[in-house]
Amino acid sequence: MDSGKTLKHLIEQLYRPLLFFFPKSIIPDSEKSKFEGINSDDFFNTPVLISTNGTIDKINSIKNYGSVLEKASILNYNLLKLLDAKEDLGALQFQTLLENYILHLRFYVFITKWMNEHFNYHCEINKSLKSYFQLQQDYFNHHKLAVETKFKLKTITDLSSKEVLTYFENDTPPLLKNIIKTDKFLKKNNSIKIANDKKKTVLITDQESRNFLLDNVFNLHN
Repeated sequence: MDSGKTLKHLIEQLYRPLLFFFPKSIIPDSEKSKFEGINSDDFFNTPVLISTNGTIDKINSIKNYGSVLEKASILNYNLLKLLDAKEDLGALQFQTLLENYILHLRFYVFITKWMNEHFNYHCEINKSLKSYFQLQQDYFNHHKLAVETKFKLKTITDLSSKEVLTYFENDTPPLLKNIIKTDKFLKKNNSIKIANDKKKTVLITDQESRNFLLDNVFNLHN
């Protein structure tokens, strides 16, 4: 088994298909001139679907986003491939594969939750489409729990601003121990976890999200 090809395929399965939208509110007034010529009404706050073949399609009817229902079986396929990889690869190779997969998975768990919770604020209200954003979030969360159960891990998905930006900007991911926690670690630090659970974390600031979108999505630098 080629671990590199396997990882690439598993990552593609995470975002194909995927419902997505860019919030217009995160673009600062000082940067809006850079988007002259773009029909912003069709671009921002407009849900699109990244299809199974990688095309980005504007959503006009339920036929355009019904493929999201395939996500549950696609993610289950990913889990089965990870289990196969554990048997076929050496311990170090599999650890590296799992580490990189979790880096990507936790981002999609984070972003699908955020889009679902903010859909009505940024997008034209559509109860049917909103329900699919909810399903998408549920599918990713269920997959995260399944991966945690099978591999006895606890994935940290409440990402900090720095971690979200690092996901895109840094070719070298942080060490696995900084992203997942084993059962042994959780038991040892249970009292700390309980205390931390009471604290609310700021996930990403407006300015950081604006800078990220401009630098990484549109390749526009301040």
